[in-house]
Amino acid sequence: MATVNGLGNMLNANYLLGVNGQRQDSIAKLWNSYGSFQTNAQQSAAGLAEVNANVKSVLAAYEDAKNAFNSEFDETMGDLGKSAAEIKDYNFSVKSEGAISTVTETADDGKVTTSTRYSDELKAALDTVKDFVNDYNSAVKFFSDNRAVSKRMEMLGNAFGDTTYRAASYAAIGLTTNSDGSITINEEKLAQAIVNDPDKVSTVLGAEGLAGKAESHISYANSQREQLFPAAEKMLGDELSAAALYTGNALGNVSAINNVGNLLNMMF
Repeated sequence: MATVNGLGNMLNANYLLGVNGQRQDSIAKLWNSYGSFQTNAQQSAAGLAEVNANVKSVLAAYEDAKNAFNSEFDETMGDLGKSAAEIKDYNFSVKSEGAISTVTETADDGKVTTSTRYSDELKAALDTVKDFVNDYNSAVKFFSDNRAVSKRMEMLGNAFGDTTYRAASYAAIGLTTNSDGSITINEEKLAQAIVNDPDKVSTVLGAEGLAGKAESHISYANSQREQLFPAAEKMLGDELSAAALYTGNALGNVSAINNVGNLLNMMF
């Protein structure tokens, strides 16, 4: 605004001169002054445009990161929710006879090997538990890997990772809790637990056990979904917003300066 007023004062001065030579000389000086100013303005505009482009690039990268985060969150929670629901309704009562057998084989070179084999029914039960535990471990890893994103993520990471308080119950059916909250399966011990005490396995893993806790964590995590990934201003800093506003206003001011130039063209 100060610059535009300055040009207005210069125009008034030219009008009051009265002598053609002096007036023309003043107009020439005016055009030279305006030409220099316009060049500087154009250079500033180019610099501001570059800043504006950089701001847009950073915001685009932010949106990509946020979308990738939300996509992984939805997939992780969705997979765990499905496997938890399956565990809750699973019937671990398998036919005990022939469920676990020992097979001894002798190779051509005379070497004897012994292996344990499970019935198809027991294999299906073991695979169901493995899928659930793998999905739970994926959730633990997701929240652990992203715990620095926000305080809410850190809180959820602590919730999913808190499996140690039931470590003894899990261990009784062949599940070992690790320091990060993930779970490791001892397949042989789990198989024995399913065959010998299926009700206990259902209790430890079912609605009142790990699956129930998982669903509770999932429900809370989903309720926090929109607040888990921080806003661009919070993640990238207030400077980003300031830069975006500054470049927008400044480019508008440059446009106003160009309009002044059009006005001068009309007057002279």
